[in-house]
Amino acid sequence: MKAQEIKSYFNKKYNLNEEQKLYLEIHAKRFETILALIPPKKDLKILDIGPSYLSELLFDQFGEQLNLIGFDSKNSLGGHLASDTIFKKVQIQVQDLNFWDSKNSTTLYDVIICAEVMEHLYTSPHKLFQNLNQILNKEGLLIMQTPNAAALRKRLRLLFGKNPYEIPRENLQNPGHFREFTLAELKQIGTQQNFSIEKVITDEYFEYPSHLSKTYRRFKKLIPFNWRSGISIVFKKR
Repeated sequence: MKAQEIKSYFNKKYNLNEEQKLYLEIHAKRFETILALIPPKKDLKILDIGPSYLSELLFDQFGEQLNLIGFDSKNSLGGHLASDTIFKKVQIQVQDLNFWDSKNSTTLYDVIICAEVMEHLYTSPHKLFQNLNQILNKEGLLIMQTPNAAALRKRLRLLFGKNPYEIPRENLQNPGHFREFTLAELKQIGTQQNFSIEKVITDEYFEYPSHLSKTYRRFKKLIPFNWRSGISIVFKKR
């Protein structure tokens, strides 16, 4: 499913407010990237971490094979979620991932999607990877997607004396980014926690409407691989 199809799907299905429309415009290409990384099998048991537009797209593809973990409908509604209808169709484990321990989980998954989540956690990423490894089937896949802390956009802002990272917000359910990661860090953390690396994608898939963002996207092939703003990695459980 291409980005334009994703945008059309939600705009036709829901009466989106301006905040929701903007989020969808920015992230549709990112959703396209994730969907393309999932193996083309119908019987996969899927866990999506952090309900979002993506959850609905996954439900359309996998139905009851999809589970969710994260905040419930009241705390998830906002720019990154079009409607609470997904919670009526999909089982969700309400969980603050900063305090998650998956050792007692009885469900194993073939694919776990952790997209734009780990930068919002203030606990060690090693703990997150350990939990995810614990609930993956043998040779299961973890699709990790997160902003690049060393992106060209951020390097240039620092060069001109501007901090590219926002101050954490007072809202504990939506605190913003506590810590972003580089590609090298993510590879190292994953391999240390018993994952092999299957595929790595870096891209300018955050489609902000600004002229500067459009310029980055237009010339993204000239941006070094490790300096692009979005990182997507497919890890496999060893």
